[in-house]
Amino acid sequence: MLITLISFSCSLLTFLIINSIFSATAAILPSLIVLVLTFFLISRSLAKKLEPMMQDMQKAILNGKIERAINQLKFIKKKYAKWQFFLGSTIDGQIGSILYMRSHFNEAKPYLQKSFMRHWVARAMLALIYYRERKYKEMDEIFSGLTKVVKKAGLLWSLWAYCTWRIGNTQKAVEILAMGKKYLQEQDPHLSQNLLSLQNDKKMKMKLYGEQWYQFLLETTPQQTQAKQGRVRFKSR
Repeated sequence: MLITLISFSCSLLTFLIINSIFSATAAILPSLIVLVLTFFLISRSLAKKLEPMMQDMQKAILNGKIERAINQLKFIKKKYAKWQFFLGSTIDGQIGSILYMRSHFNEAKPYLQKSFMRHWVARAMLALIYYRERKYKEMDEIFSGLTKVVKKAGLLWSLWAYCTWRIGNTQKAVEILAMGKKYLQEQDPHLSQNLLSLQNDKKMKMKLYGEQWYQFLLETTPQQTQAKQGRVRFKSR
């Protein structure tokens, strides 16, 4: 926001100065150059400031210091969100995603509700919270709006279809997958396989997507399942 405002202000000032000396025609090109150059330089400066902070945040997550990572993101939002469009909503999406993956769904929800529309993972997590709450109308509204903006994410279409299938509406799930395939063609073989499975009265297999699927916490990973089985065997002895 401030980057855009400053860039336009510098461009306007350049235009007025040159126009007062020469003419409006002579002022157009220099003012456009100033606009682009100012925007580029300030954006690059902001990116350089944010880079070490984001690296520190990622390192905190890898080390299991989740609270520190979230506090870092909140600091970035408070200090820099006013400088760039959608930076605040992007950070809200990141915070919400972190909380969701920690199974803190109630805490994650308000952040995910403010997330940037094109951050489809965060928006899908919001839809899945509504799914968990059995608010299927709200879930459909989120997925429907999201797939109009992000049309070529196969896992997104499959997520929507999976939730729809799980609540008992197989026909609609087939329609969702068919719509996704129309946009993706053969780019996502997992989507095509799940579409074929539902058409033949078989189950969807989302584990084909690997870690991308497991981040949504709708199924446990093979490692988690093995660990759980190991604990059960240990208790039974």
